[in-house]
Amino acid sequence: MKIGIHGINGKMGLAIAHEIMAHPDLELGAASVRNGHEWAGKRLCDVAPDLPDCTVRITSNLDQFCAAVDVVVDFTRPDATLAILPVCQKLKKPLMIGTTGFNQDATAWIHRAAQHIPLVLAANTSLGVNILFEVSRRVAEVLDFQHWDVDILEAHHRNKVDAPSGTALRLGEMIAAAQDSDFDERKRYPYVNRRKTGDIGFSVVRAGDVIGEHTVFFTADDERLEFTHRASNRRIFARGALTAASWLGDRPAGLYSMADVLGFTS
Repeated sequence: MKIGIHGINGKMGLAIAHEIMAHPDLELGAASVRNGHEWAGKRLCDVAPDLPDCTVRITSNLDQFCAAVDVVVDFTRPDATLAILPVCQKLKKPLMIGTTGFNQDATAWIHRAAQHIPLVLAANTSLGVNILFEVSRRVAEVLDFQHWDVDILEAHHRNKVDAPSGTALRLGEMIAAAQDSDFDERKRYPYVNRRKTGDIGFSVVRAGDVIGEHTVFFTADDERLEFTHRASNRRIFARGALTAASWLGDRPAGLYSMADVLGFTS
């Protein structure tokens, strides 16, 4: 299977390239950067010395990029994702999106595109994080939010722009849905007044080179449950993204999640 990495110059793009090179059944078919980027037109091995055997030439032509691959993997920013989305739709290429921070209009556009191509939208591609999603959802189902406070703490490196993280927001959404409640009404970030019963509180750290940490707290009088995931290497996200991309290859059009990829929904 030929994988295309949209935004090869990012940390995740390069991490995914490394995982592809080590995978016997996958090939890096194409790599892209934005218009005007200094890597455009160069071979990947010339700009990434730790990938000496990769002679793929980087392009900013998205049609050319998509045409050369079986599946596109995107870990960029919302504007870059929305640029590749119509090209994938036009050329009928499956798309694995690991980008976060989409507004409602952008999310609606992704949902419409999924009517025409198979698409995985994942706030986090780590196996461990997706187990955290599932555990949090199941715990929330049996706890009464009138008596158990819910809080989500997340930490990332100092350069991460969006807050709370897409992973943290997805945790909150799943907990609210499991408790048959409205996430937008329960979400509290930041706190400006005393918390209300039912609030899902968010706390954020942006510091150093933290790759990603998420903790879910369920707290009642006299007791507390905590579930934590810590990432120590971006390879876990790259591996999960490639698992999702490989899974997408022969799927019909539709919007899928990592829960579908990992079989939790069944």
